[in-house]
Amino acid sequence: MNILLDFLPFMYDGRTRGIGGVASFAKTIYDEVFKRIEPSINLFGLYDSKFSVGKQYDYQKYVDEHNIQLLDISTTPISIYTKQKNIDVLFIAVGQFYASYDLTGISCKTIMFIHDIADVERADNHIDLLLWDKTEKKGWQWLKGCANIFLGRWVKQNYRIYNNIIPLYTAENTLAYTVSEYSKNALKYYFPELKKDIRICYSPAKEPAISKKIENEALYNIINEKKPYLMLIAANRPYKNFQILGKVFQRLHKEYPDLHLLTLKYGHTINANHIDIPFLSDSDLEHAYANAYALVFASFFEGFGYPPIEAMRHGTPTIASNVTSIPEILGDAGIYFSPIYPADLYKAIKLLITNHDMRKAQMERRLMEIRQRQKNDLQSIVDQILKK
Repeated sequence: MNILLDFLPFMYDGRTRGIGGVASFAKTIYDEVFKRIEPSINLFGLYDSKFSVGKQYDYQKYVDEHNIQLLDISTTPISIYTKQKNIDVLFIAVGQFYASYDLTGISCKTIMFIHDIADVERADNHIDLLLWDKTEKKGWQWLKGCANIFLGRWVKQNYRIYNNIIPLYTAENTLAYTVSEYSKNALKYYFPELKKDIRICYSPAKEPAISKKIENEALYNIINEKKPYLMLIAANRPYKNFQILGKVFQRLHKEYPDLHLLTLKYGHTINANHIDIPFLSDSDLEHAYANAYALVFASFFEGFGYPPIEAMRHGTPTIASNVTSIPEILGDAGIYFSPIYPADLYKAIKLLITNHDMRKAQMERRLMEIRQRQKNDLQSIVDQILKK
C-alpha cells in the first residue's frame, strides 16, 4: 500500500503556514499513523521546495525515521505523482493550501480537510471594517482593505481559491472532512453545490512533552514572580482580536494594577504590564497555560480552536468569544462575551475575578467529553488513511 501525506502544514510560506493549529493537527495525526505503519506500507510526502521548514516542527525527522520519499509539487502535478507512485490514499490536511496547485486528474482515494472558510465569511460580513489596529496598520492600509471589500476584490480572490479546491473536495473519490459542525454548516451555506456528506473529525488532542525547565526568560519571570496574567495566543493575527482585549486590559489595569497581559507574537506592548513573547516551545506553552489566570479566546472566526482545550487541561478558565465553532467546542465550560463589545468582555473578566472557580466542574466534565471525542475521531481518521 502506498500513502501520500500532506507536508505543506510544516512549511513556512511567509504568512500562515509552519506554525499553529494546522501544523499541530497534521503532526498529531501523522504520529498516530506512524505507530500503526506495517512493513508493506510505503510513505510519500508532498512538499514545495520554494518554502522553508516551519519553526514549530521539522518534518525532516519524519522523512529520516520512516523512510518517506518527498515529492515536490512545485515542479510536478499531484496527479502525475499519484500515477507514477501507484498511490492508494492521498491525505490533504488543509485544502486551502493547495489552491495554487493543479488538482485535476487525481483519481486515487483522497481524504481532504477544509478546516474553516473564514476568508469567505469575512468577505461576506465585512468584519475587516472593525479591525483597524493603529499600532499594526497605517490608516491607508485600513482604507485599502475597505476598498477591497467594497470593490469585491476579496470575493473574487475567494472564487479563485475555492473554484480550484472544491472540485476535488466534492469528487466521488474524495472523503470530504471538516473539524466542527459549525464549519460543516458554513461550507453548506456558502457552497450549496456541496451535495455530498461532509464528515466531521474534531482536531486531535496534542500531547506535548513537558519539561520542568521553562526556557523562555520572560515567561519564567512572570511565573516565578507569581504575577496574575490574562493570556492571548497568536495576537498578531487580526481575527484573534487583540484589539478588544488590549482596550479592555488598559481599562482593567486601572482597577487591578497587579494584573498582567501575556500575548504571543503581537510584536510590541501597550503598557508596562503587557508582556509579549514572539515564540514559545510546546513545553513552554503548556507552562503558560498552566499558570495563566485565564485564557482570553476573543476570535472572530474559529474552525475548531485548540487553546480552550489546552487551557482546560490545566484547569485554567477560558473567557471566550460566543461566535462560530467556539461554543460548540467549549460547551458550558466557557465564560462568553460578544467579540465586538468591549463592555461585554469587561463584564466577563470581572465575573471571573469575583469567582475564579465558577466553571471548574463544567471544565472537568467538558474536558473528559471532548478528549473522548478527539480520541475516537483520531482513530477513525487514521483507519481511513490506512485503508485502501
